[in-house]
Amino acid sequence: MIFQYSDGVIQSQFGSCKIVREKGEIKIEGDYNILLKRKTFSRYDIIQYNSKVGELKVLNLKYGMSNFYISRAQVVGFIRGYQDSVKIFTTGNTEIGEVKRTQNGLEGYLNDSYDPYVIIIYLAILSPYAKPIPYAPYRPSRTGRYRGLFYFIPLLLILIFLLPFPYYIDLVIYIILLGLLYYFLIIRRAV
Repeated sequence: MIFQYSDGVIQSQFGSCKIVREKGEIKIEGDYNILLKRKTFSRYDIIQYNSKVGELKVLNLKYGMSNFYISRAQVVGFIRGYQDSVKIFTTGNTEIGEVKRTQNGLEGYLNDSYDPYVIIIYLAILSPYAKPIPYAPYRPSRTGRYRGLFYFIPLLLILIFLLPFPYYIDLVIYIILLGLLYYFLIIRRAV
């Protein structure tokens, strides 16, 4: 079976359905009806005909009596654009399907002996990544030029306490050094 996702619609030779993302829910409406209700950040309950039929936890799908999964390394590569497809496996590392990135969106292939809802669920979850998400541009650290202060100030504090000054002078010098450290590491960094 081949399913194609483009602009919020999943189409196949057996029908089509629309993906609607709402607050905490992913609704699949049309010829195939199913609801993915978010439980936590990476966990969904799968509801069909007002009853729970499975769950999705970090792309490990338990649907009906079967378990399906996509490896984490594949998902990261797919999201970042390193690879254009992810393979769906079932128990025993048997490959049963694949989701590919195409020019118009996504395309899902599924072995005919499995329920089409499996590939529809994976297409719905992976639909935001029809276009790869690049890494944020590199920003060098602003604390690099003051890194020496991390080593210099503690040594300076130890030397001050070893000097034969009265304790109140040591305390004043200590407070001045802490103020300088605060200025260079906190205030200058924010500017």
